[in-house]
Amino acid sequence: MERLKTNLSVLDYKTLELSREIVLNDYDTAVKHNTELFINGDVKASSSYIYNNQKEDANCICNTFYTTNKRVVSIIKRTKVGMDGLMIEIAKLITTHSDDNFVLHRNNIFFITGMSNKSWENDMKDKIPACFKNNVYHHGQLQNLQSKLKNIKNAILIIDEIDNGDKEKQKLHKLLEVNGLLDIKYIEENNIRFVFVSATMIHELKCLDNWGDIHFTHYMQIPANYIGHKDFLELGIIQEYYEINNNKLAEKWIETDIINRYTTDFRVHIIRTDAKNKDYIYNACKKFKINFKNHTSDDRISYEDLKSIFDDITNHIVIAVKGFFRRANLIPNEWKLKIGAMHEKFCKKPDTNVQVQGLPGRMTGYWKNKILDGHKTGPYRTAINAINEYEEFYKNPFNKMKYNTNSSKKLFVDPKNIKNLEVRPNEIVVSNKRIPIIINNLNENNIIFNKSLKREEKIKIIFELLKRKTEDKYKKLYNFITNTDEVYCLQITQPESIDSYKKHITDIVNASIKNIATCIDIKEEYKTVNNWQVFIDNKEKRLCFVLWCIDHEIYVD
Repeated sequence: MERLKTNLSVLDYKTLELSREIVLNDYDTAVKHNTELFINGDVKASSSYIYNNQKEDANCICNTFYTTNKRVVSIIKRTKVGMDGLMIEIAKLITTHSDDNFVLHRNNIFFITGMSNKSWENDMKDKIPACFKNNVYHHGQLQNLQSKLKNIKNAILIIDEIDNGDKEKQKLHKLLEVNGLLDIKYIEENNIRFVFVSATMIHELKCLDNWGDIHFTHYMQIPANYIGHKDFLELGIIQEYYEINNNKLAEKWIETDIINRYTTDFRVHIIRTDAKNKDYIYNACKKFKINFKNHTSDDRISYEDLKSIFDDITNHIVIAVKGFFRRANLIPNEWKLKIGAMHEKFCKKPDTNVQVQGLPGRMTGYWKNKILDGHKTGPYRTAINAINEYEEFYKNPFNKMKYNTNSSKKLFVDPKNIKNLEVRPNEIVVSNKRIPIIINNLNENNIIFNKSLKREEKIKIIFELLKRKTEDKYKKLYNFITNTDEVYCLQITQPESIDSYKKHITDIVNASIKNIATCIDIKEEYKTVNNWQVFIDNKEKRLCFVLWCIDHEIYVD
């Protein structure tokens, strides 16, 4: 890839080296601070500052920028899968990179959201290394970015919850437009990159897919201990909601989901309601002698008071919320264990994004082991159809599907709003590619290299080879290719000619080393099924696996 040519002076080199050192020192301090908070029992602190899956995702995204001409990476993720850590790790990697022609100065990393959510900004500043704190902006602070973005060069803008505040002519659109950041020529000449993030960006992805080969879609890894909407549905934790607009229905919810289910196992229960109907909840609580608290913008429960509630539960308590516990809001795992029933506000025409990002979405995260070990929680009542629509979207966001959302389709990422965009259609939907996996150092006498073997025999040998491997990547590969009901073996070949060897071995090995998602030789009729290929390298005694996955629940890089 042709890099942006730079003429760095001695001062530039020294400045970049100092910036690297400052980032690493502040990052190390942030790690230690998180560890101290965790040891001291702070529920917002995590056992690791950045988890391995976040580091691997960040490394893949940075390598994509480093090794290709991509200017935009969109990240598809589950709710509460750990985006804060991923954003921090991307910033750290790209500001400490060893290549002086690629590394960015710490002051040119921007963390932005179009959400009117001050707590998002505060939470990011609490967690992020000190060197990045001055470049975190939520919607209400975007005007303060104007001076920093004017004539900006060599920068990356990470826009969290991209499907919020991203309509045409809104503040975020105007800010980017006036500074030339929606002009492909400008961002390429001035070395600008974007990372767009959300769990629910269906319209945004369809626009970005028309940006051609400067855009890349990355799926965030889903570790084994993560529990999400699909798991909640299968376990019966997510259940259908209903309208609570009178005393009888409020009493039904409290008696059925709280009193009868939890008896003296006192919990915090959360319901989303409004001024019109909250009194019905209050009256029912009073009847059953359980506590009631309002949590609205006009009658807010402070973090300290919330902490007191969760630290000392001596009776069931219902918290009626309006405007809180939505996207980007954290419910710590320690609190999740003390929550019982939840109920989203009923809508005749539910918005899928709203339901997914609402109360059940806040309960997703890394505590699956607790639930599978028998911990009682729920029901979380919401629109089941909305959750099913979201699951279909997550499997393949580029497919045509029913997806009800009131979010605007008039977005600033629409190609019509991007100057000098030469739409160079991707050969395939990039999100279905996977990073190739190589098995090296096979014994030259291994039977897999016998050309006379039949296809079925080769498949059995490959299964046995992988079965003996203990590394996670080979376990994932084994689980994928042995899922013969869902996954098809497209081809097993042994390239011999110079051209074929380069295409099927050398290029595939290089893609694996550089963590570049790749596909090869896939005809149109096979793009609708999960499939895999293996190329047998008789020269170097290795196997090169290329994967195509349209169902992202089955395989994650």
